[in-house]
Amino acid sequence: MLDYPSRNGSQGSRVPVPGIASLTNVWSPAATCAEAWNAAVCQAGDEVTKSWVKFIGERIAKDSTFPQQFAACRTPSDIYDLYAKFWQQMAGDYAAEFSVIANTGWKAARTFLETASNGHPASKTN
Repeated sequence: MLDYPSRNGSQGSRVPVPGIASLTNVWSPAATCAEAWNAAVCQAGDEVTKSWVKFIGERIAKDSTFPQQFAACRTPSDIYDLYAKFWQQMAGDYAAEFSVIANTGWKAARTFLETASNGHPASKTN
C-alpha cells in the first residue's frame, strides 16, 4: 500500500497496489523461455570456446613448422607448392572449424526451441 499525503497536510489516503503474486503467474512462461535460452546459450558458449581454443592451438602448431619447411625449399617450384599447400590447409581448417561453431549454434537453438515449446503451458496437451 502506498501512502500519499493530502494537500492540507493531514493523513494521506491509502491506494491499493496489486499483489506481486498475480504478476508471477503472468511472467512464468517468459521466465521458462528465458531460463531455457540462458542454459542453451551458456552451454553453446562453453562448447564454442573449448573448440576454438583447441583449434587455435592446432593451427599454431601447424603454422610453427612453416619456416622450417620454407628453409628446406630448393627451387621456386618448391616454394610455390609449399605456399599452395599451406593456404589450402589453412582454408580447409578454418572452414571446418566455422562449420563446427555453426553446428554448435544450431544445436543450441534447437535445444532452446524444444525446451521452450515443451515448457510453455499452452503447448502442452492433456
